[in-house]
Amino acid sequence: MEQLFVTPDGQLVDRWSRAFPEAIAVATIDEVAAASSAPRGVLWLDTRNVEPDQLAKDLREAVSFGWPVVVMAAVPNETDAFQALTAGARGYCHVKAAPEQLREIALVVEHGGVWMLPELLQRFLALSTRVVPTAAPQEPELNALTSRELMVAEQVARGATNREIAETLEITERTVKAHLSAIFEKLAVRDRVQLALAMNNIPTYTTVN
Repeated sequence: MEQLFVTPDGQLVDRWSRAFPEAIAVATIDEVAAASSAPRGVLWLDTRNVEPDQLAKDLREAVSFGWPVVVMAAVPNETDAFQALTAGARGYCHVKAAPEQLREIALVVEHGGVWMLPELLQRFLALSTRVVPTAAPQEPELNALTSRELMVAEQVARGATNREIAETLEITERTVKAHLSAIFEKLAVRDRVQLALAMNNIPTYTTVN
């Protein structure tokens, strides 16, 4: 899958090239269609030195391509993450993310997941529940979960890590991971970020094949 970076100077930085040797860079959203011959890829938006109004416009246009969009921020914060994900982005990360993390993000969003900096998730959920009325998934969906799975899902919705969940519920991290796999399947979510958003009644966006 192609990796295409939209960055103000139209140049790839070293860590992007190391993550994706075949990556392409363009300076504006308008250049995306001409630069890519692939039917599908990941579109990375470098938001450094981009005014908020222009960023909102770029994000709308990027999402309209039907590719998973990842917003790359110089100073990641929960407010911008909320705006990006609710506008249709599939990922939100630091513009200086390491190559290994970039590849992880690409893998998640390519398979329909949502990726966010773990340290932002709890603050993001706190913000989003002030903006969006909080409600759990529909009762029939939750009825499919066992009582322990529901406890795990509720902990994820609060932004807890696997270790924190294990300590709170007095189980092993391996058991937490097993519960999460079952929860993902039963609630038709792909990862813990989608689960947290779903449990807080925040919509996620399905990529177009």
